[in-house]
Amino acid sequence: MNIFLYLEKSPFFYHISPNINFKCGNLSEQKPHFSTYGILYLEKSPFFYHISPSINLEKQKHLQNGFLPLLPIEDISLLCMLMIHHLQHIVDLVAVCQQKGISHVVISPGSRNAPLTRLFASNNAFTCLSIVDERAAAFYALGISLAIQKPVAIVCTSGTAVLNYAPALAEAFYQRVPLIAITADRPAHLIDQQDNQTIHQVNVYHNYIKGSINLKWPLESENVLKQQHAEISNIIDLAISGIHGPVQINVPISEPLYEALPQPSPFLAISKNTSIHSEKIESSFVETWQNANRRMVLCGQNTPNEELQQLINLLSEENQAVILAEPISNLKGENVISPLDRVLMRVEQANLEEFQPDLLVSFGGPVVSKRLKQWLQKQSNLIHWRIAEQEDEIDTYQNRKAHITVNPTVILGEFAHVGKSSESQFIENWQRAMHQSIAADSPFFSAAPFCDASVFNFILNNLPKQATLHLGNSSPVRYAQMYSCHTAKAVYSNRGVSGIDGSLSTASGIATVSEDLHLVLLGDLSFVYDSNALWNRNLSENLRVVVINNGGGGIFRLLPGPSEQECFEDFMEANHPVQIEKLAQAFGVNYLKAENQQELQLQYSRFIEQKGPSLLEIKTPNTENPVQFKAHIQKIKGYI
Repeated sequence: MNIFLYLEKSPFFYHISPNINFKCGNLSEQKPHFSTYGILYLEKSPFFYHISPSINLEKQKHLQNGFLPLLPIEDISLLCMLMIHHLQHIVDLVAVCQQKGISHVVISPGSRNAPLTRLFASNNAFTCLSIVDERAAAFYALGISLAIQKPVAIVCTSGTAVLNYAPALAEAFYQRVPLIAITADRPAHLIDQQDNQTIHQVNVYHNYIKGSINLKWPLESENVLKQQHAEISNIIDLAISGIHGPVQINVPISEPLYEALPQPSPFLAISKNTSIHSEKIESSFVETWQNANRRMVLCGQNTPNEELQQLINLLSEENQAVILAEPISNLKGENVISPLDRVLMRVEQANLEEFQPDLLVSFGGPVVSKRLKQWLQKQSNLIHWRIAEQEDEIDTYQNRKAHITVNPTVILGEFAHVGKSSESQFIENWQRAMHQSIAADSPFFSAAPFCDASVFNFILNNLPKQATLHLGNSSPVRYAQMYSCHTAKAVYSNRGVSGIDGSLSTASGIATVSEDLHLVLLGDLSFVYDSNALWNRNLSENLRVVVINNGGGGIFRLLPGPSEQECFEDFMEANHPVQIEKLAQAFGVNYLKAENQQELQLQYSRFIEQKGPSLLEIKTPNTENPVQFKAHIQKIKGYI
């Protein structure tokens, strides 16, 4: 038997092809890369065996059709084991992602990540979506992950593309969303060598991710490759273990980038992630709950959760506790205290002791209301338990007495079965404050001129049935603390870091994997900042975007201090000349406009009924808005 070795050319040196062909007899049908005279000299390097660059090409034995008779069969087997394709780690990375159940991948175009793109896009196990702007792409993926409650991968090329993921990864970190950032990189020896599109990418997001790995390249052996499989599996598991969050997989990729790819390693076998959550609650917690007379449960930001909703219904209907919930908690009910900001305006006018709890149980993400935070920080004598599945150092109200490491549904289920009501007067005080604050609306809006407050009140009270509401930062999410959002099927907002830079992209991601109507409420600055969210071939037809254009950052006119500064309009409010209609037209989005209450009522219904993604611009008077907002607050505080 004659054994032949096929030589393949790379940019650096001739090496032994990972796809070694062993043929017997006539090889004339093969198409080798080159044909020459020479002998093969194997030189050992720290990484693998390769053909020495100093190969002697003097006339020796003729290579038959570019193939060289070589070595006994047992030596060939050993050599094959040592040779690993320069893109094998890429192939195996994608295979591990498939085994770990990742189903959605958002890819931004580039050359360095081309092998990754080819592998993901050609695999039917993945739903791949292409978005050019990496910042918009990462927020879009964040939205998908929120909706499907699974990790979503984002893939980009090297250089500044990697940095553009940072805002969304920071939001994901603080909102606890499992994004898998797969960042293509140059080989290490090219960094700081004036090579194209190179920066230091290893662990570049270290302050706002749960973990990072840098794939090894070149690979020394099969054992190293196996170890790398485990590292990839573990980093994906980390994203969904305990407190969820983003992770980074940095992937050095060498050229050539567009050649045929090898098959996944035959020894690829990854264990499934198994999470074990304790369901044991210390009896002392149940006893303290039972003995408390004024119980309060504060619901932070959450995605919709039917089991939690049922427990909140049970606790509130049986008057076991006062339930405080903002719209972004996605928990509601007839007896649930909401909207919080306006209720607290009434509470502040009353005897504080009538509303003070003796036991506070909080869970979920952050709350929006600054008024609520300040009020709770004054409650120094209460017992405050924070519930989360993993221990953390969060003590927003500066009075935490214990952290209960368990799923909130477990302990709230225990409390719900206690069956003992809180002090009736305590419950009644909060219910009365809520109803009084709501009663102030009708007389105010019947006389109020067209302004931000009247627009938000109209839209939030006229949401389409089963619509999902998305609230931008900064004004929209705060106005939602003033008016009811109970008819929304779900409410989302980027309150992890609370930036204005990705609200529309996140909403677009959620809408992509949903059949319901999605209504996005944004200010003009937030929309313009994230308008590349519309630069998306996958833009969903169920997306409706309301842009309230008050000529800049209107929230600064509501705050004491900023509006009194000489530089206010240029540097705080940031008045702008952008024509939103032309932006909508540029992206092929339906456009409507309203500038008064009559137009709003007419255009809003048309806007909802549009086919395809649509934008409604509502222009409000920036000088009238703060006047009416403050007048409404006074009405709420004084209404009896």
